[in-house]
Amino acid sequence: MTDYDIATVPQGRLRGQRKGGVSAFLGVPYAEPPVGALRLRSPRPCQSWSGARDALRPGPASLQTPLGNQSWLNEPPAAQSEDCLFLNVWTPSTSGRQPVLLWVHGGATRNGSGAAGAIDGAALAAHGVVVVTINYRLGALGGLAHPLLADPDTGLCANWGLQDKLAALRWVRDSIAAFGGDPARVTLAGQSSGAANVALIAQHGLEAGLYRGIITQSPPLFRPPMFAEMEAASAYTEALSASLGVDVAGLRQIDGAVLQQQEQAFAVSAAFKRPATAPVRDGQLIRQWPYDAPAARVPLLAGWTATEADFWFDLTDGQGQRLSPMQAPATLAELQPRAAALVAAHYAFAQAPDVREVIDLYAQGHDTAPAIWRALYTDLVFRAPMLHMLARHARAGMPAWAYEFGFPVAGSADSSPHAADVPFVFGNTGQAHVSQKIGRPAEALAVSQAMMGRWRDFIVDQSPGWSGFDPARPAVMRFGLDGEHAAPVHAASAAGLWPGYFSATQA
Repeated sequence: MTDYDIATVPQGRLRGQRKGGVSAFLGVPYAEPPVGALRLRSPRPCQSWSGARDALRPGPASLQTPLGNQSWLNEPPAAQSEDCLFLNVWTPSTSGRQPVLLWVHGGATRNGSGAAGAIDGAALAAHGVVVVTINYRLGALGGLAHPLLADPDTGLCANWGLQDKLAALRWVRDSIAAFGGDPARVTLAGQSSGAANVALIAQHGLEAGLYRGIITQSPPLFRPPMFAEMEAASAYTEALSASLGVDVAGLRQIDGAVLQQQEQAFAVSAAFKRPATAPVRDGQLIRQWPYDAPAARVPLLAGWTATEADFWFDLTDGQGQRLSPMQAPATLAELQPRAAALVAAHYAFAQAPDVREVIDLYAQGHDTAPAIWRALYTDLVFRAPMLHMLARHARAGMPAWAYEFGFPVAGSADSSPHAADVPFVFGNTGQAHVSQKIGRPAEALAVSQAMMGRWRDFIVDQSPGWSGFDPARPAVMRFGLDGEHAAPVHAASAAGLWPGYFSATQA
């Protein structure tokens, strides 16, 4: 016999399912469908409905083309649609006032959904937290930008996917009490591109007051190429529209699937190094990039995985099938030009270190070109910018805590790739899609329980319960096979090799 639960939001009643002490409300609309005249426009509040609306299965994900390494964490979406602005809520009780976690999934702003099994919120909700996961517009539908696309009501012409996240925050403010959540105790969190969006939102004070803390797991925080300037984004949009035989305004008339597929093909063409559909510095919502924006005025929990780079260069499905889209340099001769290009693309400051010095330092403790490359990539793209953000946050007088995830996934003695921490935070290491990739089920469960407890403490008390981040002595709480313990930061990151991230003038 199925047990149902009812929640009444401003738009009407919702029927969810109760199981194992947790009520799940899935596929809840939080904005009007962004289709037709609302494509490439700011999200509009959801309209009301009559009767009790079933919230028993997730809504469709945004249109996307799943990539190989993205399948490590996420199953292919069961359904895709341009009509995708749905969220999911898990709650231990629809009465009372429990703290809330609003989670923004990763996927390079091009893949993923709020319904992935790895982020099912039931286990975390059983720890006394109301969990909300969201879909938002991806790829072309969430990121094309141009002055001619300006919304007549808001004046905004970019960052549609980021605006969806702001709309979800407003929905939580107005509706989460119906699920037993406390709108005054919301933590905004995300992983990878979702975490980068969380950082941008908090650093710019967008919808300030609707969240009281942030969690950023492995956010890429460098400026272009990960983000886009308005001029570059406009040129990209013009080139895409021309390839479709329409002007910029005509992008709202093209079939949504055709637009998504054409942009996906266009994004990997020789004309552009990477798609310009990531967050855009439009001068309205986004004025600065995370590495030099003011510190967010809320507590921060931030961290990374020990070998982030393995996601792109050394990832398997746990049974030997390769998923990574790129190859690491195989020889030292190949390493030097690749390292020079990486530093040029991802180091945002004038005083870049000599590449030979970089290689010599990373060769300490790494005896092959692929190992040196993966350590360098992890530091430069993730760890160093995040340490910089943590230091700026702490020096601004705001509480900050750092963690490192070092649990070795299946088939490896020391690989903890990008995104591997996500199912641990949600208590889903045994979930069918990821369990074989994670391996070591008993040990994984123990680490997951520890991480869930720490994340719950941050959501409830605004502190995970370990020592705050000290820029003078950077340390992390490390989660791995040996449990949890405080540890100093990886030597190369703390040694001042990247002066722009650690100099006093940047602090």
